[in-house]
Amino acid sequence: MDPLVLGLNSLHADSSAVLMNKHGMVAAICEERINRKKHSSDFPRQAIQEVLRIAGASIRDVTDLAFARDPFANKGAKLAFIAKNPRVGFNLAKIRFDVNRERSDALHVQMGVKEADCRFNTHNVEHHLAHIASSYFCSNFEKAAAVSIDGSGDWCSVMIAKCEGKEIQILHRTHPPHSLGIFYTAMCGFIGFNKFGEEYKVMGLAAYGQPVYLEQLRKLVTWDPEKGVRMDTDVFTSYSEIQDTATRRFGNLVDGEIVMPKMWSDRLEKMFGPARGRKEPLTQRDHDIAASTQRRFEEIYMEIVRHAVEKTGCRDLVLSGGCALNGVANGRVVMEGLADRVYIHPAAGDDGTGAGAACYVLYSKLGVTRGPEVSQAYWGTGYSDAEIEAAVKASGMPFKRLSREDLIKTTLDAFCSGKIVGWFQGREEWGPRALGNRSILANPNWPDMKAILNARIKNREPFRPFAPAVLEERLGDIWEGKHPVPFMNIVYKTRPEWRERLSAVNHEDNTGRVQTVRRDQNELYYDLIKAFGERTGIPVILNTSFNENEPIVHTPEQAIACFARTKMDALALGPFWYEKPADLAAKAQVIGER
Repeated sequence: MDPLVLGLNSLHADSSAVLMNKHGMVAAICEERINRKKHSSDFPRQAIQEVLRIAGASIRDVTDLAFARDPFANKGAKLAFIAKNPRVGFNLAKIRFDVNRERSDALHVQMGVKEADCRFNTHNVEHHLAHIASSYFCSNFEKAAAVSIDGSGDWCSVMIAKCEGKEIQILHRTHPPHSLGIFYTAMCGFIGFNKFGEEYKVMGLAAYGQPVYLEQLRKLVTWDPEKGVRMDTDVFTSYSEIQDTATRRFGNLVDGEIVMPKMWSDRLEKMFGPARGRKEPLTQRDHDIAASTQRRFEEIYMEIVRHAVEKTGCRDLVLSGGCALNGVANGRVVMEGLADRVYIHPAAGDDGTGAGAACYVLYSKLGVTRGPEVSQAYWGTGYSDAEIEAAVKASGMPFKRLSREDLIKTTLDAFCSGKIVGWFQGREEWGPRALGNRSILANPNWPDMKAILNARIKNREPFRPFAPAVLEERLGDIWEGKHPVPFMNIVYKTRPEWRERLSAVNHEDNTGRVQTVRRDQNELYYDLIKAFGERTGIPVILNTSFNENEPIVHTPEQAIACFARTKMDALALGPFWYEKPADLAAKAQVIGER
């Protein structure tokens, strides 16, 4: 019987389900896309059902179940921590035991998909091993240095490994409470971004400040090649503050979402002044703390990567873990030549561990020949034209159906009139980025387009940049980088002659979080960008996620609803097009306010 492996990130932030067979990836989706809870940590029942539906399979067809957690990993390090911190340690152990007991119960999977009498082997794959496997086995590298960095998973915060063939040899682990990810998250919370997953906001804010606090932060977090990341645990208190399992749970689940505690002591406030409240205005101090935090993060990130490359002797590099979503740091790795080639899984965060667990079981444990490189991220749900048409008719709005050629031409006309277009095409993206199938698109050269998008649709902080999508072959002409970025996880400097022409996607520090597009990755999206370039001389479009302070839209009905309640101008839903009556007054008002 051919293997069919179901990989799960379950009861942890960004829970997900991934299905793989002997040919490689089949389907992948985060639970949040379906249950509409951002960063959901619910058991991924609906995601399981959906990947099986996409594959035309049932739970009875699954031969192997791979959980991206191993409760027995790093047992010695856990016991050592408990011995030194008995009250905190036992509380942590109880929390994790309760979660792991629920996670590792195979019957839970069967209940989730309403099936019984299944026959599959169950595997537990250590968290960071799953991270590394997700990037290595989805790359085309035969040998690679591997780095995984995040807050913590299975009592590890940094893992370095050497990958070769079907083997992953672990060379280093950093154990909590020391963690580069916790350092960054704590500093994010200190300046008021205290919800789970808001680190990207600080990366954007950093461009508006100066690293004036860098020397202080260099004393608080360091890298030692033997010991790993070292953090001043009298200042950063993500574990030592956990005194009560009912009220101080780091990573606790409440209604399927992660709750973040305060992660710093009064010592940090003595150094930098009072922590910013979430609703308080941002000050120059906050900008400067963001810049200093980002710079110190980059310094240590680079040290870890250098160490991994030197220790493994490999110039090909795979990166993973939540910290690998820091595109500015990744840009430095590439532009400063720390490696020759870099691969980062499209779901580099915890959602991707479901893919990594499945990869590790399929290739390392079952010995299946490695599949092709995962060079595109469209592994989620798609809808037929008939399904979309049913949603269109049910909406009661007057859509029209266009040919492919007319769809591209009509969209270009909208761009050239300064209009904002919702773009819902093909299968949805796997991972946190909208990559041209569940996107909001616009002209990057239109005056004040960034402000217009924020005011009319996104309703988000004005310091956050929008992303450019570019034809892969034109990347080096416009940005100071040539390494392809299909998953929008590297930030490059914009060349001076393009900065004004790309005003809506050129960030404060003259950078862009670029997505490169090849035609074999996404034909329609590529042809749209190419046609826009031929018409305007700019082979770039502005791309942001199709949502409004919610998970990216998953269904045609959700796309229509988002379009209807925002001031989006037009919607391309498969071959169907709807354009609202001109709303020039609203647009003029936004431009005037700027």
